[in-house]
Amino acid sequence: MGTAVLPGTERYGRVTAFLYHEAELLDTNRFAEWLELLTPDVEYRMPVRTTQFLTEGDGFQEFEFFSENLASLTTRVRRLETEFAWAEVPPSRTRHFVSNVIVEESQEPESDALEVRSSFLVTRTRQDLDYQMFTGVRHDLLVGGDERFAIARRKILIDQTVITATNLSVLF
Repeated sequence: MGTAVLPGTERYGRVTAFLYHEAELLDTNRFAEWLELLTPDVEYRMPVRTTQFLTEGDGFQEFEFFSENLASLTTRVRRLETEFAWAEVPPSRTRHFVSNVIVEESQEPESDALEVRSSFLVTRTRQDLDYQMFTGVRHDLLVGGDERFAIARRKILIDQTVITATNLSVLF
């Protein structure tokens, strides 16, 4: 574990402000602006959570709901901006809640990167469909120093082992 960036410090405040701004962009469907928060080589992954008895054998730790890069995320966002993203016509209304933010200096040598863990709650409603809720933790690598952070890596660990949502078209 790296050196903690303590709550109440200016640097911690900048990280939380960045995360809150990101949540607002996602909740107001400003996806093109959200893409600008990502590095060109971003890794954006959601591994499948499994129960203990399913984690034995080859491959079980490697299943993912999605594993994306900037190109695939850009394609996803561009599609959301058309009427051909049928899973999102009409668009979902989401609310992203971010809490329990832990910020640490990266242990990579000569790096100003920050390792950030945060709990999340994402709610989604669309048309007259059931209200959907996702909870979990995100492991982010933020780069770029304090002036302008960018997300270089995000691993989303969702609490649910079975996702009963109609689709995973929302961004976390």
